[in-house]
Amino acid sequence: MDSVPHIHLDEISPEDTARLARGCKRLYLKIMAMPDGEAMLDAAWEAYQQRKKGENKT
Repeated sequence: MDSVPHIHLDEISPEDTARLARGCKRLYLKIMAMPDGEAMLDAAWEAYQQRKKGENKT
């Protein structure tokens, strides 16, 4: 059984939202700075899209 977390964005404080955004941006920039970072993100995104397409067929 898959467990998908559900986040209620309206329950997150503005301060926590800003902190999460900064953390996501830092992570993204670190990945992009890696030698094959952009290719890794592109591959992960494509794999995610393929999984999503497979889930929608059921």
